Order: sequence, then structure tokens, then C-alpha cells
Amino acid sequence: MGGLSADKRERLKALAKGDFLQSSDPAIDAFLKRMESEGAPVFSDVYSGEMSFYNAPRKSELADMDVAVVGVPFEASAPVRAGTRLGPRSFREWSKVRGPIHDAWNTIPFDLCSVADHGDVVFDSPHDVDACIARIADVYAGFRGAGVAPLSVGGVHTMTHPILKGLAAGEPVGLVQIDAHADTARGSFQGNLLNDCSVFLNAALDEAIDPERTIQIGIRGSLSAYWDFSRESGMRVMPMAEVYEAGVSGVLDEIRRVIGDGPFYLTLDTDGIDATYLPGTQLPEPFGLTTREVLLILRGLRGMDMVGADIVELCPPYDPNGISANTSAALGFEMLCLLAEAHVGRHGENRKTHWT
Repeated sequence: MGGLSADKRERLKALAKGDFLQSSDPAIDAFLKRMESEGAPVFSDVYSGEMSFYNAPRKSELADMDVAVVGVPFEASAPVRAGTRLGPRSFREWSKVRGPIHDAWNTIPFDLCSVADHGDVVFDSPHDVDACIARIADVYAGFRGAGVAPLSVGGVHTMTHPILKGLAAGEPVGLVQIDAHADTARGSFQGNLLNDCSVFLNAALDEAIDPERTIQIGIRGSLSAYWDFSRESGMRVMPMAEVYEAGVSGVLDEIRRVIGDGPFYLTLDTDGIDATYLPGTQLPEPFGLTTREVLLILRGLRGMDMVGADIVELCPPYDPNGISANTSAALGFEMLCLLAEAHVGRHGENRKTHWT
């Protein structure tokens, strides 16, 4: 066999010409050039300089943002493994190499909305559960007042209760929960009524979520007998055994049936994912969702009215080689794209992110 023809060689040489930051999509090309011109790390050494979620600019002024990515280093109520307070730090590191353009949709959240790393929630008394919960609720009430959609990274799952309380302010939203545990146990745990086992019971009592517009996906494990409140209050529980049978398409059908067209919040507990794929979680459970299934579920939420989202229970001390943080950051970018698109759909206007 001979080599390539002269015509083919010349064609390949012509195709290979161009700059590194050059795309066949004019919108992507313009965005990457804008990032570069504003001094944002595009594909340079992303580990030098300031560490921020998805290389977003650090901002504190809410008037300047549409979507805030927030760290919640809270673990005072963690019942098993310690270390979830370190979740936001590890997530930040891996998020530096995720995005900025969605690989399937070409969505550029930074061209749709003003996205910012809002920093971490600061706790004056980090071991005082009630004080931490009050602090979180106050921060997220501020987001609600400013019309900012938050993407939160934690942190023990207890944090989602005050997040919802702050965002809802008596106007309950729907809830899509991917988790191994329904977190609706009655009574106190480890001396606290506000705890990691009663997150969504308390959110329902505070009228932060509507139980009848709540779906809990992937529930399994030895604690399953404790979630009677979920079923009795009208929450749709999809145990993992049912998910096996329904598949991703069946799960998405149920999500849309339960949530409808109204606003909803998405919470992803890392233990909802099988521990084979994501070992760095606070309470690992076998026989869960694969990362591919979670990805497809998230992508199936496109077009719905998402008002906020979180990823919780990331536990870096148990995360070999950053596997779990890397996966979490990749799933978080999916959430960021969904939030940006939903924000534009809700407000009907774009506001670009600027680094300078």
C-alpha cells in the first residue's frame, strides 16, 4: 500500500492550520477569545492563581450576579464519616478542569448569566448545629431577595434544609432528590431535631418544600424502614429496586409527573451514586446509581424550572486520587448549565459573566 494521495495530504494540512483557541462554532470561538481577553484561565495553567468554582470570578455583591456557586463547609451533624467540611475545597480544585462549554448542548453558562464564585458560608460557631443552620438560612434568604439562583457544594446534607428554608420563604417549591436515604426520620438524632436524618421532614414542616411535589430517587439500604413520613406525607419515593426496573426514562417520566411545570430544587447526595463509582462520600451505600445514569437524569431535567441545586456529602479524606471530587464537579457543571438556562427562561434576558 502506498501513502496518502497528494490531495489528501494537502487537505489535512489545511485543516490543521489555525490557533488553539479556535472553534468551528462562532459563538464558542467568541466566548473563548473573550475569556482570554479578560484574563480568565481558559486552557492555561488552571492551577495557578486564584482557585474558584469553574474558574468563575469571585464576587460578593449579589446585584452583580444571576447564579452563585457557593461552598457550605458544614459537617457538625455528620453521623458517620468526618471530612465533609473539606468538600467545597476539593470540588473547587477539580471544577477548574470542568467546562466551560457543555459537551453535548454547547451551552455556555457564562454567556447566559453572570455567574460568580460567592465564596464559602462562614460559620462563627462551626460545631453548633442550630447556629450553623440559622446562618445558612440567612445567607440563602439573601439570594432569594436578590433573585440569585444558587449552586451549593457541601457539606453534610443537613445544609439543604436551611437552604430550602431561605429560598422558599413560605412559598414551597418542588424537590428532586437523588439519594440513598430519604432523610425524613421522625424525632431527634444525636440530640438535635435538626439533623442529617430529618432534612426533608424539617423542610416540609417549614413549608420550604411541597411533599406532593417531591420525588426521592435511589433510596436503599438498612435505614429504609425509617422513611414512613415520606410516603405518608405524599412524597414519591422511588427505591433503587424500582429504579432498576424503570430505567432512566421511567425515572424522568415520574419526575415530570410529580414536579410538573412549577419551580423545583435539585439535591444530589453523593451517596445516591454507587460507592464503586464515588467512594468519597459521608455514608457510602452499595447497589446505587451509576454516574452515567445520574448524568442522564440530570440532562433529562433540561427545560424545567430549576431554582437552585446542590451536591452534598463529598468527603475528601475517603476519596482516592480525587475520583469522587472530579465526578462531582463534572455533575455540578451539568447543574450549572441547567440553572443558567432556567434563569434565562424565568427572566427572559441574558447577562454575560465578566472577569474584569
